[in-house]
Amino acid sequence: MTGVLEQLNPTGHRLAGDGNHGARFRRVPVVAALCTAMMVFTGCSPGTDSSELSDPDSTWKGGQGTSDAPNPAPEGVKNIALWALPLDEFVPEFSNLDNYAEQLLLASCLQESGIEWPVPWQDVEEPTSPVFNPAGRRLISVEIAQKYGFRTNLGPSKSAQLWEEFLAYEPTEPGFQDAFDECLAGTREEYPILEVEDTLVVSGLITQIQEQAFLSPDGQEAADRWRACMQPLGFGKLPDNPDEFPSIDLLKELGSVPPVTTVEPSAREVEIATAHATCLDSSGFSEAVYEQEWNLQESALQQERAKLDRIRDAVKTREAAVREIIAANAPRA
Repeated sequence: MTGVLEQLNPTGHRLAGDGNHGARFRRVPVVAALCTAMMVFTGCSPGTDSSELSDPDSTWKGGQGTSDAPNPAPEGVKNIALWALPLDEFVPEFSNLDNYAEQLLLASCLQESGIEWPVPWQDVEEPTSPVFNPAGRRLISVEIAQKYGFRTNLGPSKSAQLWEEFLAYEPTEPGFQDAFDECLAGTREEYPILEVEDTLVVSGLITQIQEQAFLSPDGQEAADRWRACMQPLGFGKLPDNPDEFPSIDLLKELGSVPPVTTVEPSAREVEIATAHATCLDSSGFSEAVYEQEWNLQESALQQERAKLDRIRDAVKTREAAVREIIAANAPRA
């Protein structure tokens, strides 16, 4: 089919089932809906998707211990295991529900033109993946490493399987693309997506603060200790920043990037991930960087309070609208 609509999310990732781990709520072979900054940390959010593997561009955050399904930490309360931070309340909900809601509205609109758009049922209450915190940050701990290695794929859920079937659907009706474009424009006029500029304000602050925390004296000294802990173990060249471990080459060697043959990490992958998590804790790197990020985010929050409050209000309004759309339009299980 020609004239296919293709769009990019705010970080420039193509919304497609091409290795980006946000594919489950991304309708892609024919059209791609905008990833409305649902994931300001690593591009498109994996949400509860378990069909893809670890993103080598993800930022890994360490902490001592975590449960199988992270629960949101109370706002303003430190929790290193969940890497909870003050700016979390100003980012969109860590899920792919926004795109799911939009696809449901498109299905309703297209139906009026006699065009089928078979958006499947999705479990909107499915727990967040245990390797991501509620704000969308990758987590790494000894417990996570021993169970999952560096992987995000934890076995496909019913929702994921249904969405994969939807990804394979190819509309054949004449005039589909024109009808889709018209429906998309009308949908976004009635339910406008979040302003990219607003979400970039928050993501920009978060990225800047992450770098400042790492470059702080405490962060640098702890990074040196992490390398001293890891060096004797023979895992290859180590990065200056522990958050950049493992490298894409090492992930490929471990079979942790698509295409893959199994969702289970190898003994070698578990060994390396466990060593990394152990050294993050013993070196004090996780604690040092977390404290720096917390303090810097608190300062940024006070300095940008008016702008951030406006952004938060827009985020919450959009999230409420999304859930109402899903409740009114989602098919039965």
